[in-house]
Amino acid sequence: MLSQFFGESKKIAAIEKTDCERLRAALLKTRLASTVWRGIKYFRTIFKHAVEAEWISKNPFAGIKGSVEVNLDRQVYVDRKIIYRVMEHCRDDYDRLLLALARFGGLRIPSEVRLLRFGDFKENVILIHPETKTGAREIPLFGEIREIVDRIQAGLGEHYKPSDLVFGCLGRFRKRIISAIRSSGVEQWCKLFINLRSSCITDFVERGYTEKALDSVFGNSAAIRRLHYVQFRKEREYAKMLQDDARLLSLLREGNDENDIFSMENEQLLMLRDLLVNRFGTGKIAS
Repeated sequence: MLSQFFGESKKIAAIEKTDCERLRAALLKTRLASTVWRGIKYFRTIFKHAVEAEWISKNPFAGIKGSVEVNLDRQVYVDRKIIYRVMEHCRDDYDRLLLALARFGGLRIPSEVRLLRFGDFKENVILIHPETKTGAREIPLFGEIREIVDRIQAGLGEHYKPSDLVFGCLGRFRKRIISAIRSSGVEQWCKLFINLRSSCITDFVERGYTEKALDSVFGNSAAIRRLHYVQFRKEREYAKMLQDDARLLSLLREGNDENDIFSMENEQLLMLRDLLVNRFGTGKIAS
């Protein structure tokens, strides 16, 4: 792309910041803002390495802003029940495991599973390889994932080796999962794996975990989560607001003191209600 825009004869040392601004403006005319943002970050990294190698003295892409716009129309909350339905039509447990890692563990697909080995599934955690985007980290080994891993390991029997990679060519898994979605009668959602990770993160944010816990599990900052991953489930949130409003109005009409309405006991009831709605309620989901 750089050679197409600047020409193959232009040396990287001759590329100025104004050239990079022109490139950014040209890209925005033909590509999505999010695509341009990824491209700018990629170019910035390339020239950063050139600076470190002392081929050039400064990075012309430093300070060039891409775009952090998020297309909310492409965000789809994929309900757990949808994944269970798709899993019934998967070819094998490896396909189910990939779905579970994305939807129930929030892993990045393919980057965080490409180097995943059977030995990385420990008693209570999954070890994420240090060569991934966020480096080495651990995430909890959630129940839906553990059940599938146990079945796979039991099926391998004496052929089980902790050092073996769990997945081979990830391209074929994508095709097989899309086939399972179609066979299940579920309408395929866009951004296949990204929206699974996004739905998982949304669930955990709604459950009220601390920012530090979320940072540790999902490997991103609160700002990135809010911008790219946490979805606003309008139907669910508005229904919740109306329920809370009706409950408050009822308590006030019963003669309760407004200052005592949200006592610890009532807060606990609200928390229980939220958990039940989160587990069994509806929102904007893939169907």
